[in-house]
Amino acid sequence: MVIRPEEIKMEEEKMKRVLDWLTPKIVKNVQKFLELANYYWQFIKDFTVIARQLYDLVKKIRSEVVQRDKRRHFRS
Repeated sequence: MVIRPEEIKMEEEKMKRVLDWLTPKIVKNVQKFLELANYYWQFIKDFTVIARQLYDLVKKIRSEVVQRDKRRHFRS
């Protein structure tokens, strides 16, 4: 983060990392992206709307995994 008397903004290199982040294919990578993006939430328009969708997706996938594991355990 660059902090000057007249401005507060993201560092260009870090902003590029967020913008160029590859589409996550696994939950762990979605979580890593959210960790990075959360640090800069105040600079991202409608961040909470966008992030809510990702958090909900992670929550849904985790729930499905837990249910699958419970079924697998029950069958054993």
